[in-house]
Amino acid sequence: MRNILPREKAKMNRIESEIRRLFKVYGFQEVETPTIEPLELFELKSGEEIRHRMYRFTDLGGREVVLRPEVTASVAKLVVQEMRSMPLPIKIGYILNVFRYDEPQHGRYREFKQGGFEIFGSKSPLADVEILEVSSRLMENLGIRDYYIKIGHEGVLRAILTRFGVEESIQDRVLGLIDKERLSEAFEILVSIQKDMEVIELIKKLWEIKSKNPSEALKKAEGILKDIPEAIEQLDNFREIIELAQASGVGELLVDMGFARGLDYYTGMIFEVYVKDLRIAVGGGGRYDKLTGLLGWDIPAVGCAPGIDRLSLVLNDDIVSKEDIVCLIVSMVKEGDLLASRLVSMLRARGIPAMIDPTRRDLSKALSYASKRGVKYVAIIGSKEVENNAVSLRDMEVGLQEELKPEQVVEKLLSYSV
Repeated sequence: MRNILPREKAKMNRIESEIRRLFKVYGFQEVETPTIEPLELFELKSGEEIRHRMYRFTDLGGREVVLRPEVTASVAKLVVQEMRSMPLPIKIGYILNVFRYDEPQHGRYREFKQGGFEIFGSKSPLADVEILEVSSRLMENLGIRDYYIKIGHEGVLRAILTRFGVEESIQDRVLGLIDKERLSEAFEILVSIQKDMEVIELIKKLWEIKSKNPSEALKKAEGILKDIPEAIEQLDNFREIIELAQASGVGELLVDMGFARGLDYYTGMIFEVYVKDLRIAVGGGGRYDKLTGLLGWDIPAVGCAPGIDRLSLVLNDDIVSKEDIVCLIVSMVKEGDLLASRLVSMLRARGIPAMIDPTRRDLSKALSYASKRGVKYVAIIGSKEVENNAVSLRDMEVGLQEELKPEQVVEKLLSYSV
């Protein structure tokens, strides 16, 4: 786990601010779930990879618990336990930290932050598209243009496996291996439970369909799946989602018919968001219609989770303001401390970021500090200024300096936009 320094934290705050703005624009209500959850919640359908990477322990009450390794299951539990009286659809948002025992590397941390948009209670493709749209809007509103959305449909893959008699628990294992691109291991499992190679051939053919021309990809898939009505039904759902997404102005789509995600609860459309020059996804999501049923209330759901830490890696530094303090007040003599205290209080009361330099260092060092912090103005108080009940206000950008009364300083700085 890591420390987050001011510059990186400023970028993460900017991302969180935009996520919360989208909560309001799209009608999502923000919630918070417990950091520590029962082990059994994530053993239901979180997937083998996450189950293997959980921080788990026995608490003082003898309960098996984990640090939250992902949020969808936690939010689903919250909805089932606390929100049954609310009208459907229920639209939930969150910004929470999660914990996984991964090997730390670029973009992978043992503690990281996720935003989330979840819609409960609608099977409509319009709900799927809203999740795709909000993911796209977040990227564009953060100034990230060079991105694309890899999109697939686990319903198609599950329909094929079901047609050939593969039970759900085996489907979960197979799709988890496909997600890691370990196809040979996935096929070994299928061979071990049946001798019919047709299911493997179908999955191989779908795996080869990867295209930024959605209609072309769907036409190829339709030809492969024509003898499996259940898969065609899922493919029709996928087609409707893609057509609606394109009409809604969602960013560039890469249709990947062999795409699967490592979480066992996905049942339909799935996607991940990628940015050029970053090999890992910065967000993802999909439809999970059976998860809440396992928790006691059978309603459909779809959602996504943008990765705040990963987005900060690709976020342009210019997206956040470089100035954190507008005015540094430097009292060169002890007699100037009262005037400095009065001025900083006046500035802060008007919402102007300001601080007093408490070091009593010489002026050149104080000005150097202000320059490194990106401070716009320095208010200097020496013996002459104390006598005149004034300060010498220095504009750090142009190097000009003028003597002003405290009230004049406040009025001048109010006109400066941080």
